[in-house]
Amino acid sequence: MANRAAQHADSVPVRVEVTEMSGVRPARLPTLAEFEPDRRHLLTPGRNDFSLPPGRYRVQLWSQYAFWRVGKATIDIDTTRGPVLFHYAVPYTIYHRGAAGFEPQERAGKTANTVMTVVGVGSVALAFLSMAMAIVLAFVQR
Repeated sequence: MANRAAQHADSVPVRVEVTEMSGVRPARLPTLAEFEPDRRHLLTPGRNDFSLPPGRYRVQLWSQYAFWRVGKATIDIDTTRGPVLFHYAVPYTIYHRGAAGFEPQERAGKTANTVMTVVGVGSVALAFLSMAMAIVLAFVQR
């Protein structure tokens, strides 16, 4: 029991605030934080609390998309001075970088996401319009 208390005293609380993925159908990609090669944590949108031994860490953050790491971001933290809070913003698309910082971060790729949505909806609308015109022309030619 004393060993567990000593181990707990040698750990520092760390909180990672992760932005909520948004969209019509959010991808729900697994999001990870790597503090050391053998110390990874699976993150969920919102608050993520865990403990680390005192030290300095270069934290790598990303979402896993099939075999690729997307939305990569890096932040250096120091747990020797006490509890640490930092933020990670997942990007709107898999083609943009994530953002990490000690203040809330803006998500990258909003304009690209909007353009892709407009182009997608426009393409579907154009396909339906073309199909309707073909039907009308077929009836007119009879």
